[in-house]
Amino acid sequence: MNMKTEVEQQVENWKQAVISQNIEQIMPFYAEDIRSFDAISELQFKGRKQYEAHWQRCLQMCKMTQFEIGQLDIKVDGNLAVCFFLNQCGGIDEKTGEEQVGWVRGTQVYEKIHGKWLIIHEHFSLPFDMATGSALFQLTPETESAW
Repeated sequence: MNMKTEVEQQVENWKQAVISQNIEQIMPFYAEDIRSFDAISELQFKGRKQYEAHWQRCLQMCKMTQFEIGQLDIKVDGNLAVCFFLNQCGGIDEKTGEEQVGWVRGTQVYEKIHGKWLIIHEHFSLPFDMATGSALFQLTPETESAW
């Protein structure tokens, strides 16, 4: 199996772990020194313990109903791999009971550590309207632009 295929399989395994909503299945995909820029809550997370606490809060806030990876692009050089993708994520808000689904942008950087591809950096973001400051939840890969 070539390295790009290994990383692609690791992304798929990570996705399945996220869908499981089981923190013990999700966290082994991350390196101890993960640095993450998530779209929710804080500016950054440093280290797996801090990021695990964030994941636990997110998983408690909603019951996930959708989690898809689209337009995955992987670049591999040696022991580093960069993955760019669009991510459709959604769930049932525990307070309102409403399903909220939208597309975000995702980037993951993997490093092969002791023979295993682990995420050393993860970044999720959502476009926003500069005039209003509002997040653009309605964008899809088909529309891709609010202009």
